[in-house]
Amino acid sequence: MEIITDERNSCIKLKGRLDSNTSNDLDQALMALPESNHDIIIDFSECPYMSSAGIRILLKTKKRLLLSKNELYLTGIDPLVYQVLAMAGLHLVFNIHENVQAALAIIRSNTKQKKETYSYLVDEIQYTYQSAEKIEKTNQIWRSSEIVSYHELGYSIGFGSLLESEINDSNEPDLFVIAENCSGFLSQKLDMDADFRIISDAKKTGILIHEALSFGHHPDGFLKLSKPSKVSIEKLDLAIRKLTEELFQDKTMLFMIVASFDKNAPSITLAITNKSEFRKIVDENKLVHFDHWITKSSESNALFGLKFSLSEIDSSLEEKPLNEWIKNGLSFENILEVGLVARDFLIENPIVWLFSLNEMKPNDKQRLIIETNAGFAFELHQQFLARLLYADSSKLMIEQLHGGYSAQTFRVASYDHEGRKMRPTVLKIAHRELIKRESERCQQFALPYIFNNSAIVLGNEYYGETGALRYNFVGIGGESSQLKWLTHYYLQADMEFLEPLFDKIFLRILKPWYGQPVTKTIFPFKDHDPTFTFFPHIYQTVNELFGVSEDEKYISVDEKSEPILNPYWFLKHEFARHREMGINYFTGICHGDLNMQNILLDENMNVYLIDFSETKPRSIISDFARLEAIFLIDNAPLENSSDMVDYLHFIKGFYKTEQLSDVPEITYKGRHKDEVNKNALLAIKMRKYALESVNGNQDSIPYYIALLEWALPIACYYSRPIEHKRLSLIVSSILCEKVMAAMPDEESK
Repeated sequence: MEIITDERNSCIKLKGRLDSNTSNDLDQALMALPESNHDIIIDFSECPYMSSAGIRILLKTKKRLLLSKNELYLTGIDPLVYQVLAMAGLHLVFNIHENVQAALAIIRSNTKQKKETYSYLVDEIQYTYQSAEKIEKTNQIWRSSEIVSYHELGYSIGFGSLLESEINDSNEPDLFVIAENCSGFLSQKLDMDADFRIISDAKKTGILIHEALSFGHHPDGFLKLSKPSKVSIEKLDLAIRKLTEELFQDKTMLFMIVASFDKNAPSITLAITNKSEFRKIVDENKLVHFDHWITKSSESNALFGLKFSLSEIDSSLEEKPLNEWIKNGLSFENILEVGLVARDFLIENPIVWLFSLNEMKPNDKQRLIIETNAGFAFELHQQFLARLLYADSSKLMIEQLHGGYSAQTFRVASYDHEGRKMRPTVLKIAHRELIKRESERCQQFALPYIFNNSAIVLGNEYYGETGALRYNFVGIGGESSQLKWLTHYYLQADMEFLEPLFDKIFLRILKPWYGQPVTKTIFPFKDHDPTFTFFPHIYQTVNELFGVSEDEKYISVDEKSEPILNPYWFLKHEFARHREMGINYFTGICHGDLNMQNILLDENMNVYLIDFSETKPRSIISDFARLEAIFLIDNAPLENSSDMVDYLHFIKGFYKTEQLSDVPEITYKGRHKDEVNKNALLAIKMRKYALESVNGNQDSIPYYIALLEWALPIACYYSRPIEHKRLSLIVSSILCEKVMAAMPDEESK
């Protein structure tokens, strides 16, 4: 094997096989290269083979270079040689690049800047300042209430709250400081103790702020004493001012992190260092909370900031990056307390990391822009979740689709960081558990079966007890694409249009769900009890609404001349009594909350389903029964008492059927004949789909029990008029009578 050495670029080129016989030659060539401050490149473009002996030399060299904070680069690796490295997982260990030029470009871009060191004397104390690597950064001013991630704030000081509910016009927010994954809080209320938080993910953990100053993630440098000593706050402030005057005429040091190496009382302090410049920023930007605190505490405290008292402190501060040292030092185990900095505080052998002022820019110039249409408020926690989910965007235009019972859904037009419009998506915000469940069930039950007609979860994020999903629809594309709910077509179109559309949805698109029944033991009274899902408060609601007690078996209603079976008594007592009654029945994957707001269509009539939080295998007729409740109860045309009389006459005839295959009679004679006929025909269609899904099984009772799950709680729908709630009571009573008559025992009759 021939070895060609380029000492100027610290590059070695191999020509031939790298095996046990030639590996020693490579080792000697590598050792001959300069050791200090040099990365090394090995060019494998003409090396077709590498043995384990060669790999050992590479690992040895990499380890040696890392000790001097340098790197080994491998370039031009043959596919067979790469395969050898990959099988051992070493492709993740070595820095591998296409060619020497690519490696050289990276080395030159990573060349460490020369660090400046400056020593000076103040009041007979010798100080040494060492500059840090120069990194472009922008300081930010936050002037309004919003939720911001720890990462976005960086090292910062301001006013905010641990809890969103604590910040309003009548409550003064807490003073806080943030250092990486740690925040310290001090309440302005005298009876509240200071506190701190340690978080695991700085990019995804939010904090509610009112006003703040952010200084980025990288200090300009650090200041220390040349000899061990103690200094007061006043002397340290004087030393920083002299440093600024002599070395930094073009910028001002404004923020500092001070480590005190007192063996008996070690601490880390985050505070403002230049009071006059700080005062100027506060006044120019009308930072009222900062101003109030300065006025209140100027006499009692030497520094504007907070001190973390520690159990111990790591003496290797200078040898580690600040962020790493802070994460190790500010931990649950190590922080003893948080408090203000007293005037007589003496700092022992301090090391002070300094952050310059540079240019303070308003935060709204750098954040993702969120615009909403008029008429709804996009709350602070919702904005925070949107920013997490749409990190690939520079601007969002958010339009509320509808406010559901348990979730809010929004259409989002997003634009990338160069202003290009991206594919439209849907944002859904709900309780954390619902969002988590929906994300999991979409992956488990939707994508494997109805991928082309399912929303795809592009991401999910959480803040407190709230979660959010970002949905994409495979078929939607282009700026002109429009989404409409199935509700829109249901209200506007006739049966000639709706019948083939519903057949397409339920007989073709959702056939993988409903067309593959599996017989299992189900427990219908347990599975379809609405108090187990969204409506645990149903008894209180009907009592307040109708004056009906769930412990009365029969009740009187104005619409009936004789007492009727109380469906809420039936729910409380009979559902409970038969809860463990299992039956062999047809099961399949069901949506679980299938309403016409969860089925969307684009301009080409492509169908998409959303909202999979309740999706799972269950009684296969469940979704069809759910829609029957929507057609016959939710959308009943009831405008006056006469409408109710006409409609109840129709309902009585409709529910005379005994078997699932029986076609109900449509006897409606009122003034909304077209509307009722459409609803009745769609309900009949649901029964036909149900019958097909159970292979022609005639038993209607499982269908009626599933129907009760959604008929009973209509009384709880805040958006429905009282007439529909009374209708739900009466229809539920009819269904309960039919179910009770079919029960295997006579005890409940």
